[in-house]
Amino acid sequence: MSLIAIDIGGTTVKGALFCGDRIAAERALPTPGQEGRDAIFRTLFALIDGLAEDAGEGVAAIGISSAGNIHPASGVCLYATDNLMGWTGADIRGEVERRFGVPCRADNDAVCALMGELTLCPGLRDVTMLTFGTGVGGASLVNGSILRGQNFDAGRWGHVCLHPQGERCSCGKRGCAEAYLSATALLRRGRERIPALSSCKELFELAGRGVAEACAVVKAFAADLDLLLDDIRTVLAPERIILGGGVAQSAPLFLPLLQRQDDILLAQLGSRAGVYGARSLVIDYDNAKENEQ
Repeated sequence: MSLIAIDIGGTTVKGALFCGDRIAAERALPTPGQEGRDAIFRTLFALIDGLAEDAGEGVAAIGISSAGNIHPASGVCLYATDNLMGWTGADIRGEVERRFGVPCRADNDAVCALMGELTLCPGLRDVTMLTFGTGVGGASLVNGSILRGQNFDAGRWGHVCLHPQGERCSCGKRGCAEAYLSATALLRRGRERIPALSSCKELFELAGRGVAEACAVVKAFAADLDLLLDDIRTVLAPERIILGGGVAQSAPLFLPLLQRQDDILLAQLGSRAGVYGARSLVIDYDNAKENEQ
């Protein structure tokens, strides 16, 4: 039997078909984040349909990693920013189980990314992970347990206030880390200085070549990241802070600008961290099927 693992991000819905520990197939589709809940579910179902065809056999279970505050037991999205319009209240687990007839579990994307990365460093018990993509995700492991909070919103480091009365965030507040450290924010700030800028990747490439305007944006990014990292260290004092997501792939250009680096790890699974974490949500179902055979 196989498992399907999905990672719903603000820009892309990624999926993988797992046969044991091995990824047998991968697919991705653009996230219709501004088109509403029905459009997001249609994209999710289309991706699962494709991976199920790739399986050529029964699928034991489906794990879903999603942006937003996800209730880990019910699989309902309790809150999502406007990066995923209408996603608040979405019954992810229920809709998937009704559509595909197999067990499903869902959790927050940063939690899943952290769970995925922890498979590569299992000895750590106090770790915070930050993911930098369309938004800024965050999750923390404290004394071996995921920090959840009353509304499953603890560890949402992307919405810690860095600058009171600062930039408006997608959550509606001002000055959040996400408004300064996400790929969306970084590209916006880059285009204020370099109007023809096409991507964050290009911004970092220009900074690497010493272009003054790009260097200034990257320096400001590092200064804001320092503020967020200091908050995390003050509140939780983790053993390690893992940086992941698309922006973190350019870490060699901004890590040297940080005030402290000794406790920082770079995510090793890259863009696959979320799907590996989603797989970990349902791996027990796969083991149960194997034991039945």
